[in-house]
Amino acid sequence: MKVLLNGGVAQRGMIILPARFGDRISLRQVSPDDGAGTVAENMAWAEFMISRNYDAGMPPAPNLKALQVPLAGLDMVDVDAVPAAAAICNVYEHEVAIAEYTFNGMLEWVVGLARRNTAFKTGDWSGTPSIGGKPREELSGMTVGCLGYGNIGRAIARRALAFDMKVIALTQTPRPLEPKPNFLGGYDDLPKLLNEVDFLVICCPLSDLTQGMIGEAQLAAMKSSAVVINVARGHIADEDALYTALKNGVIGGAILDTWYHYPSPDNPAIHPSRQPYHELDNVLMTPHISGWSEGQQLRRWAKTGDNIEALLTGGELINIIRPASL
Repeated sequence: MKVLLNGGVAQRGMIILPARFGDRISLRQVSPDDGAGTVAENMAWAEFMISRNYDAGMPPAPNLKALQVPLAGLDMVDVDAVPAAAAICNVYEHEVAIAEYTFNGMLEWVVGLARRNTAFKTGDWSGTPSIGGKPREELSGMTVGCLGYGNIGRAIARRALAFDMKVIALTQTPRPLEPKPNFLGGYDDLPKLLNEVDFLVICCPLSDLTQGMIGEAQLAAMKSSAVVINVARGHIADEDALYTALKNGVIGGAILDTWYHYPSPDNPAIHPSRQPYHELDNVLMTPHISGWSEGQQLRRWAKTGDNIEALLTGGELINIIRPASL
């Protein structure tokens, strides 16, 4: 099997895949320094390609049997540009890391361990009952809303229920799902969710339906103490409306890991938004790392290897987004 690795996945794949398959596969990688001729030669050679992006500008890949996207989202894949004879598959396995990130954020919001540690090391005893400090809140009894109830939403819900939180979940196609939340509805039930939640976790796919789903009206309907957590895609929350709501105290705060602009070789230090979120004291922000864990990487490469094995042995591919057209 001729396997081509494109982009940042190449370095890890060139180590992991030979350890599993030995001489059963041949590996090549595409790097930014490759000339057009080299890229074209490798694309024509490939039978299995691992790449987070694929567009109409790619050279022909007449022998391609499968495109493996090494992540869940297809934001950078032009499905119509991928040869019809090639299946398109993705991979998940990020739900554990993202659920842990989400809980780290919620716990930091109510407990403030990092914040209190920093303050206490300067001699600040604020919060202690010894000097009449105000008691903090607890996650127990709070309500978390999951906008999206796929792998990520359900992983968050399992942990939330263990913390004795109430879980409200919305999904595009409501159906019985485990764990069973306190309420499960469709996206049209969003108004029912907004004024009840203490934390709104955006964990649904970005689509024409969900882009801008959290806008000015939705933010105004939330509690003034509510916190928005975005671990999905930045554009599901309107960029300007969210900033304005945070700046003006319409909601209590936000924990943001996904953004509106991302670095490129030409602009490696780009601001993540046209709005100065970094100036707001009620925002915790990270550079899209919520799902980036060692466990996630090992699980994803195992699933990717399973698809290579399926093609080698005539088995069934997993996580097919678009089947091959025979």
